[in-house]
Amino acid sequence: MNIAIILAGGIGSRIGSEVPKQFVELSGQMMIMHSMAPFGRSVYVNNILIVAAEEWRDRIEDAVADDPQISEKILGFSDPGDNRQLSIYNALKEIEQMGLGDMTDNIIIHDAARPFVTEEMIEECFKALDSHDGAMPVLPMNDTVYFSRTGARVDELLNRNTIFAGQAPEAFNYKKYLEANEALLPDKIRMIKGSTEPAVMAGMDVAMIPGDQRNFKVTTQVDLERAEGIMRENY
Repeated sequence: MNIAIILAGGIGSRIGSEVPKQFVELSGQMMIMHSMAPFGRSVYVNNILIVAAEEWRDRIEDAVADDPQISEKILGFSDPGDNRQLSIYNALKEIEQMGLGDMTDNIIIHDAARPFVTEEMIEECFKALDSHDGAMPVLPMNDTVYFSRTGARVDELLNRNTIFAGQAPEAFNYKKYLEANEALLPDKIRMIKGSTEPAVMAGMDVAMIPGDQRNFKVTTQVDLERAEGIMRENY
């Protein structure tokens, strides 16, 4: 069994909206619906678990009711944590509490504010799990990259050919990834910024697959305007 975890618990304060960014309307639907749709269509995803605050769950349920490809896969909801990684951990534990821990092979984690993920990228993540513990899409660095110890002066020029920017979705062997997160409790997990960090810290073998420039996370008003432009041109 493969379960998709959709992260929709953030407040999205940087976008300047009255509602969290994942619930902003984009081309006639909440952004989260665009982000979930490829997981609903993917033959590699059996179920979907959504991390969302209680006050948004009815709105999500009403929206997915119109899309049977998504609604038929919904397991339910889990509570947001104090940070992104604790939200993920809550979802991992929810799977266990549902009695699905022993039946779950892999999980794939995606941000509700990344509305341009594709079925092809989801497929490539899962295919990589045939021979790796995890997988994540990455983008090469196109700009010259520098290292600074203080943020005030350049200390070193880095080789950009060895540096990559990570994206979502990120896929992992469920049991190994759960153990990797539990090893960081109670305090270290609060310092985690990216989903793959616990896996790397635990020594898991994480493959990199090609990312997509359009698979960006909507964080600011400029990002939202870019997303709306893409929707107008392509959908």
